[in-house]
Amino acid sequence: MKRLLLILVFATQFATAFAQSEVIYHVFQRSFFDSNGDGQGDLPGMQQKLDYLQDLGVTAILLTPLYESDFYHNYFANDFEKIDPAYGSMQEYLALVKEVHRRKMKIYQDVEMQYVTGKHRWFIDSYKNPASPFSRFIYYDDEKNERPYWFFGIPEFTTYNNSKQQIAVVNMKNLAVRQYTLDLLSHWADPNGDGIFDDGVDGFRLDHMMDDLDYSGKLNHLFADFWTPLLTDLRRKNPALQIVAEQANWATYGYEYFTEGKVDRVFAFRLKYAIESFDKKKIAEAADSSFGMGKQQVVFIENHDTRRFATAVGQHPGKLRVGAALN
Repeated sequence: MKRLLLILVFATQFATAFAQSEVIYHVFQRSFFDSNGDGQGDLPGMQQKLDYLQDLGVTAILLTPLYESDFYHNYFANDFEKIDPAYGSMQEYLALVKEVHRRKMKIYQDVEMQYVTGKHRWFIDSYKNPASPFSRFIYYDDEKNERPYWFFGIPEFTTYNNSKQQIAVVNMKNLAVRQYTLDLLSHWADPNGDGIFDDGVDGFRLDHMMDDLDYSGKLNHLFADFWTPLLTDLRRKNPALQIVAEQANWATYGYEYFTEGKVDRVFAFRLKYAIESFDKKKIAEAADSSFGMGKQQVVFIENHDTRRFATAVGQHPGKLRVGAALN
């Protein structure tokens, strides 16, 4: 279980003079380090390895989703408000956050609020029950709540352990959903609500952030109607929070996420693929376009959604060194 399934070390490059560079370690905590021998990586395991991460030069940690889920990666929530017990308790989470901050490091959470599993209370209570208080929290294609808007139109998924799971789309046009999301993220930013952020995250990665969710035309104009007002209100609680968006279209530079979505950072996907090509012209063009806006771009050569860089370059030692240097 000690085998590391996901190491993503990002060197974030900032074009603005006032910004501090960060080296962000994006960790898949389930397979990072098992502190108690139960076969699952966990939060105490992360805390035990902070010396190791700092020795690597890491200045910030980005956790994949913590919330309870039947999916091994935790991106689709059974319950947004509970930490997956395989990872540990709230007390262990807070101990990790405080230790990270004591070391003058930062910690970010990865969240995906657009979908829930069939075990989430919003879905359980509202399915075939239009009178449910959560009836408008799930997007239904009919008035009787019999036809949920399924993730990519697929009503059932078979997971890694052969279990059957459902993923329903959240109705992000519902103002109550936006308020819930604000309350939830505010909690993680300041868990005890005292206005002191030593126990809170330093920002969020917004997975699969889109203006028109999944290009369906059903939930569109989300930058203006959901994300911008949400992030504006969230920053009122802690102006120092940093928001990084994963743009859904990896072929773009993500400019609209800055201008319309009001995020602080996006991922430099175009540069990642240019580096992988080892074409000097493509790398120069992608770098110029990535940093030309004076915005923060997260530079990386692999992540949990892409193939390993080592695989892409056929384990070539020289290319591995060059890729690491460019990263």
